[in-house]
Amino acid sequence: MDLILIVGPQAVGKMTVGHALEKKIEASLLFNHETIDLFAKFLGYTSETFRLSDQVRGDLFEAFVKHPATNVTKGIIMTVVIGFDLETDWAVLKQWTSHFLDADGAVYFIELEADLDERLKRNTSDFRLEMKPSKRDTVFSKNELIRSMEQHRLISYEGEVPERLPEVNYLRINNSNLSPEDTAASIVHWMTANGYKKTTSPD
Repeated sequence: MDLILIVGPQAVGKMTVGHALEKKIEASLLFNHETIDLFAKFLGYTSETFRLSDQVRGDLFEAFVKHPATNVTKGIIMTVVIGFDLETDWAVLKQWTSHFLDADGAVYFIELEADLDERLKRNTSDFRLEMKPSKRDTVFSKNELIRSMEQHRLISYEGEVPERLPEVNYLRINNSNLSPEDTAASIVHWMTANGYKKTTSPD
């Protein structure tokens, strides 16, 4: 049982990399907005929406590690934005990773970073707008992207993740000039070098 966390600021390419990675390993993707938008459809983007989203994710991870015999995949790829300045976000990371580590599973933590100009381009890509309804107001989405950078630290300090989550496998990639497929291929190579046994073939 594996948890593959793809972390990084908005529009860094987490979802597109996750989709590319899903084709290369035995794991299924749950991208950040899938649970958020489920509740936002009825409640709007409120604190209750985010609370329910976090609750559902935790419940999914707990159920996944308890039922390996009936799971339809070996792992979960999860994409998420983390405020590394927020202890609440660290607590969520600790909770999620503990579900897998306590069940003798593995956690692969991939942090993506990219130049702001590139992120602003990706913020309006057709695929992003198709998959994430909340991003279709591109003016609002751009302002939110910039505001979040000003309010929170969305990139970890050097050595911070291994220090605070020592049992996870950690990789940092600047994918400013990499395609999702090339980034995913690099991740698979790194995972394999760190104990991952790939059971499916790349496309």
